[in-house]
Amino acid sequence: MRHAAAAGLAERREWQTLLHYRSTPDGASVTSDADDPRFFLAPNGKTNPSAELAATLAAFFSADPVGGDPQPAQCAFIARYHWLETELAFDHRRLPPQPCARFQHWSHELDAVAATLVFASAYLNNPASLFGHTLLRLDRRGQTEATRLLAYTINYAADATHSHVLMYAIDGVTGGFTGQFAIQPYYQLVQTYSDLESRDLWEYQLNLNPRQLQRLLEHVWELRGIQFDYYFFRENCAWQLLTLLEAAEPTLHLSDEFLLWTLPADTIRRLSRQPGLVETATARPARTTRINRRYAALTNTERRLARRLPNDPAVATEPEFRRLAPARQALLLDLALDERQRQNAHKATASVEPPPDELVYELLTTRHRLPVAAAFVALEPYATRPDAGHASRRLGVSLGQRDGTGFVALTARASYHDLLEPDAGYTSDAQIELLSLALRHYPNQGGLQLDRLTLLDITSLPPLNTLAPRSAWQIHAGWAPYPKPVCLTCTAFNLSGGLGLAAETGWPWRTVWFGWPGLEFDYGSIFTGDYRAGLGVTVGALLQPAASWKIMAGATWLDYRMGETGTALRTVVQQNLALDRNLALRMEWRSLEGTPEFEMGLHVYF
Repeated sequence: MRHAAAAGLAERREWQTLLHYRSTPDGASVTSDADDPRFFLAPNGKTNPSAELAATLAAFFSADPVGGDPQPAQCAFIARYHWLETELAFDHRRLPPQPCARFQHWSHELDAVAATLVFASAYLNNPASLFGHTLLRLDRRGQTEATRLLAYTINYAADATHSHVLMYAIDGVTGGFTGQFAIQPYYQLVQTYSDLESRDLWEYQLNLNPRQLQRLLEHVWELRGIQFDYYFFRENCAWQLLTLLEAAEPTLHLSDEFLLWTLPADTIRRLSRQPGLVETATARPARTTRINRRYAALTNTERRLARRLPNDPAVATEPEFRRLAPARQALLLDLALDERQRQNAHKATASVEPPPDELVYELLTTRHRLPVAAAFVALEPYATRPDAGHASRRLGVSLGQRDGTGFVALTARASYHDLLEPDAGYTSDAQIELLSLALRHYPNQGGLQLDRLTLLDITSLPPLNTLAPRSAWQIHAGWAPYPKPVCLTCTAFNLSGGLGLAAETGWPWRTVWFGWPGLEFDYGSIFTGDYRAGLGVTVGALLQPAASWKIMAGATWLDYRMGETGTALRTVVQQNLALDRNLALRMEWRSLEGTPEFEMGLHVYF
């Protein structure tokens, strides 16, 4: 231990990353992200690197089982052992090395020669996946495009099985869940994310040398069964994978810039900026993406056949089908097989396998009798490369008028993306905004006034597809402006939502039309009885004249039946022009229940 202290090993970056130490907010000490006492060999190891180092060295001389998967310390904490052995040149006569047969068998089974970071796009139907998910795939020796599904993955996830539905969000924000690393076959996760949840995947091959990859595997071995407090916004899947890569190569400082929240797409952008770390990026479109892309490429006649074929293979014998070119027939059969398998995947449960699908067998038989390639359709993911998009945090400054009175506004958004921003790097026709703030200064009003504070705003506008239809929906929670003649800056808390449909047209530009009935609840002292609640209808259109330019117009009519009763109409026209990836010009015209306003400003993303 004297040699370790003299060399300052406890303060070295290599030791700090292996124990997941980081500075406390005041910078006076360190603490580990790990929250499982089995990860530490000293009673105060979570906060004392020197004590943990001394306890680790002492434990190497013992055969007593320790760690999350109890075994001798040399094997339970094999990455620590190999690093300290390199630094201290252990005398193997005094400290005989343990064989660690279990680790050797595990490592041989993985047979990893490379690592790939996989990004699963956002999934709006699961709060834990609103911002996407990342995991590491361990690519096997001799792996090909056809066999990569057989590789193993390192996946960090929360255990939310015992959380009450009403406490889910609170537990996720406050660390009420436990998270841990798991080794899972890649095909299982593809089945979950791509096939069941319709999430496009992006695979980023990492440039790790053999030494870095071996250290990563050894550290993952140390973390098996070890629990961490899981936080949706910071110590989540994306954060933990960054710390794994830092343990593999301690010269990397990937997690330092994520102080308050860590979004998977932001970490992909961070990795892409690291020189030489990311080699290639490959897309794996979700099954629903493949279905929608093929369906969109069909003629009206082919679409009528495509809607019937998955449930009636005899359609392939009808004259209308037989008149199609063989390549178009093959395209329809491939589409029908994907759609049939999509339906079966949603019927299956974790405990009950569905019976064999005779219709799939008939479709496969018919397809086999047609020995031609299907007509080519570009199966591009709807969620484009996450590193190609704008940063998720945003600041803005603007000028405007409300009811003839000028103002200066300052805006900020913690994350993530709204409907008017370019789709590059994000799921198209979807909006997720978290913690968005707008402050305004009016003449003679005395300082900054709160205009709006959005806690959460989610909007999903999947265009109607008659083969696999999905609903459009929206939910909003936060404080919004409700100006009155005697109160220009009045605000109130708003909780609203709706469920409806969206449709897409292509003339004169790509346009998504949407509409839904909804419910609304407003709370504030400006209302009679301090609240009002009622029904409403929202309609609108999202136009895209160019990839960098979007326009949206909409109107909401409300009929309040509880609290302060009455009707109200709100209208809005907005446009966003991206001047660069992280710079945009925004203009808005609004009518807030009879009060007009106009605003124009610049948004900067970082």
